[in-house]
Amino acid sequence: MFRGQNSNLYDGGKYFRESYGLGDVLLQARIQRTFFNEIPIILGIGVKLGNGKINMTDEFGERISDNLQVGTGTIDPILSIYSSKDIKNLVLSGGIFTRISNGENIYGYRYGNEIQTLVNLDYVENYLLYGGLQISHLLSTRDYYEYGKISRDRGGESYFFTGKLGTKATDNLDFEITLQIPLYQNLNESQLVSPFIFQLGSLYRFGT
Repeated sequence: MFRGQNSNLYDGGKYFRESYGLGDVLLQARIQRTFFNEIPIILGIGVKLGNGKINMTDEFGERISDNLQVGTGTIDPILSIYSSKDIKNLVLSGGIFTRISNGENIYGYRYGNEIQTLVNLDYVENYLLYGGLQISHLLSTRDYYEYGKISRDRGGESYFFTGKLGTKATDNLDFEITLQIPLYQNLNESQLVSPFIFQLGSLYRFGT
């Protein structure tokens, strides 16, 4: 930081902030119907709980920004629709997921609404290896702080391209790597963006 930019580091220097822990839990019920004898449509409705911590502080004991907290502090409705179709050795699927903001948290911060659209093409025939490609679009509205003030540097829209490769360690356990690259971003004001996102993950299926 520059000299005088932070009252706790008047002479400047490095300023670190971190947050960790369990984020907000999503609970969703789903219903499936089949159309045209072979196309399944899955509808989902649920809530995002406000269980994640929202009071993380920096090294000086001051609360860090809301957009860096693990949780949001509000219970919000979530809706989704999903469908898929087998094409020989491939699976073509797509879906829409939306979260609707339900008001401010106890600190007066209100997160914007979000809607995400996904189109996937996956190869799943091989028992040991699987892979896929995804095109996604994310649209989010502005956040508000102090019960109604517009939060700058928040909201906008982005298009992403994602590739993934995974392996089945057991019948219940998968490991996968994903690489996400932004194709186009139109964000409000000045926001930090990444040239790519690389992730390592695992998936465990109970009772199979």
